[in-house]
Amino acid sequence: MKTQKPRRPTGRWIYYILYEGILWPCPVRWEWENGFGGWLPFYYSPTFEFVAGDPRKAYRVPKSGLKTHRHDTLLTTM
Repeated sequence: MKTQKPRRPTGRWIYYILYEGILWPCPVRWEWENGFGGWLPFYYSPTFEFVAGDPRKAYRVPKSGLKTHRHDTLLTTM
């Protein structure tokens, strides 16, 4: 029987790397790796290489708080 793999992490993810003294935010694309047995974050480095990263160091980008920001603005103007 085929083993099911866990769901791919949802949302936008960023992987930060330090390259030549600059902290670079690199967008992450999650890909399944059978050898690792899980989802790995792949990102394009500043040198345009497609690199696998450490899953513990990938950061999820929070959703925009536009609704709450608008609501707070309306409350303060009234």
